[in-house]
Amino acid sequence: MKTVYGTSLAACLRRKTTLFFMLFSVLLYGACNDTIDSIGMGIQPPEDKIKVYDTVINIDSACTVKADSVYTKTGNGLLGNFYDPDYGDIKSGYICQYYPSLGFADSVLNNKIDSVQLRIYYSSYFGDSLAPMEVSVYEVTRKPLENSYYTNINPDDYCDRTQVWAKKTYTARDLNVPDSVYNSSTYYKNITIPLPVDWGQKLYEQYVENGRTFGSLKNFSEKFFKGTYLESSFGVGNLIMVDISEIQLFYQKCYKKDDGNDTIVTGAAAFTVTKEVMQLNRFENKYSDELLEDSDDKMYLKTPAGVFSKIIIPIPKIVESIGKRKFSSVKLNIGAYAQETRDYTLPLPGAGVSSTSKAKLLLIEPDSVKSFFENQKVADFLTSYTTTYSSSTQSYIFDNIANLIQNAIEKAPDKNLEALLIPVQVEYYANYSSEMDYSTAHYLYPSAVTLKKGENNLQLKIVASDLEVNNR
Repeated sequence: MKTVYGTSLAACLRRKTTLFFMLFSVLLYGACNDTIDSIGMGIQPPEDKIKVYDTVINIDSACTVKADSVYTKTGNGLLGNFYDPDYGDIKSGYICQYYPSLGFADSVLNNKIDSVQLRIYYSSYFGDSLAPMEVSVYEVTRKPLENSYYTNINPDDYCDRTQVWAKKTYTARDLNVPDSVYNSSTYYKNITIPLPVDWGQKLYEQYVENGRTFGSLKNFSEKFFKGTYLESSFGVGNLIMVDISEIQLFYQKCYKKDDGNDTIVTGAAAFTVTKEVMQLNRFENKYSDELLEDSDDKMYLKTPAGVFSKIIIPIPKIVESIGKRKFSSVKLNIGAYAQETRDYTLPLPGAGVSSTSKAKLLLIEPDSVKSFFENQKVADFLTSYTTTYSSSTQSYIFDNIANLIQNAIEKAPDKNLEALLIPVQVEYYANYSSEMDYSTAHYLYPSAVTLKKGENNLQLKIVASDLEVNNR
């Protein structure tokens, strides 16, 4: 009887438990449905609902502007002359100081300098590797270099260009170097230019006479050797990317071997363009008439120090279309024409990348350009923005310039906003999970692109809410 009683009680409890959970589930389902219906837009008064707006604004006004000069504080540079049938000439040279980085040994045999040479080291070049080129070297004699790193310097302020110090013809691919050497990892491409031996002898004698003060950078650059100006003086078709410029003075010296006997070996004193000294780059651009004409469907970018593009963002039109609202997204899309295919096509700006730097396109207001580059800033995505070229869409896309548009509306809702498009080189640090830009400079390598304008080729895609701003 106990067993039968226990079984009946358990069955009864199971039935009651099942019934309880069925009732609880019904109540819970109903409660959840009531909550979903009540939370959100359903319980909001009509005046509290947030509306979202989106629109597309075509930018009708844009043009190409000439970049007479750009800021270039760097020890790297370009040397040569290149012509492109679409974008015109690029001619480049540079003025530089030298640091006495490696001095003379104490035992210069007979106090005699045997030879002097200027070496230009470069890792890459653009154009025809076999185009015959010539470089002319001038000694800086008129005044020391000044802290002006803009590329419209006048070399005649620093040197007498009627007095050529040295010349050298060359090709970017030195055919005197065997392929086995040229292609080795230890070979550093260079142009070697002989300099007057008597100049080297005089410099050595000044070193002996002045001792330690000779090595002071200030004294050296002002009293003993102000520097050189190098320019392309013949040939078209090649630009070399200069990494290092160095003057070497060779002499004989006694060297004591381990066995105690002396032997005669060759020594060298090196005077190098380092980060402690100044190098002023000079770029000369010539353009076809079409490049600077106001076109209905084209605008241009060309580097180095060539042309920028200027766009006029129609702030009054935006306000008229969407009001003074809170912008959550403003995407700027700039189409680009495909490059002409030829033997030496200028690469697209904003499309190059290395392990430490990237080529990008900068969007910035004209009044901010000077301080941005002189202080080597990076885009803050509030007042300045960068992007790269998208080969899949053949365009440059700035994903969100909402802050720029919002600030312009708050400051002057009835005034258009001017912005420049400038090719730049951005230095960055990368680890396993992220990248961080830390310095921006003008893009100094040859590049060019034709940008689209008109119709829907240059446009803003705007998303905003009805949280109105600046209603005063």
